Amino acid sequence: MELNEFKNRIFPLRDKLYRFALSILHSREDAEDLVQEVLLKIWNAQSFFERIDDPTAYCMMMTKNMALDRLRQANRKTPHLPVEQHDAIEEQTPLEKIQHRERLQLVERIIRQLPQNLQMLIQLRDIEGESYQQIGHLLKLSESQIKTNLFRARQLLKQRLNNIHAYGQL
Repeated sequence: MELNEFKNRIFPLRDKLYRFALSILHSREDAEDLVQEVLLKIWNAQSFFERIDDPTAYCMMMTKNMALDRLRQANRKTPHLPVEQHDAIEEQTPLEKIQHRERLQLVERIIRQLPQNLQMLIQLRDIEGESYQQIGHLLKLSESQIKTNLFRARQLLKQRLNNIHAYGQL
């Protein structure tokens, strides 16, 4: 793999890999380090990597495995799924922007309470927009398992949001 090919095929994946690593590690520094390590390993194994059919799936799987290994080694608690806070449309008032950020933070807190496997499914499908086939390949799940677990995760999220709105409790 030439440098230009690496820049065109692999380097554009770094943001996606970073978001995925961040969703598992919940540390910006650790996620940045992990992505650098993944990119370095791919560069050092160029001859092997050229035989890979789907570089995105392979990089995502490598990121997942390395992140989970780091969690085991560090003996950390369950990782959290960060929901990035995007600035609202410029036409919104300052109050609307604050309310939007607060809703995102509430959803983030609820997602953090889900089991790790459901967190990863939400990250991959709802945040990253990955296909069921890609997720299945990455997490070693069938499409029906993915759909069932996503349904459960979304139902839990909805139920907890409804409870908060109805009773003010998390």
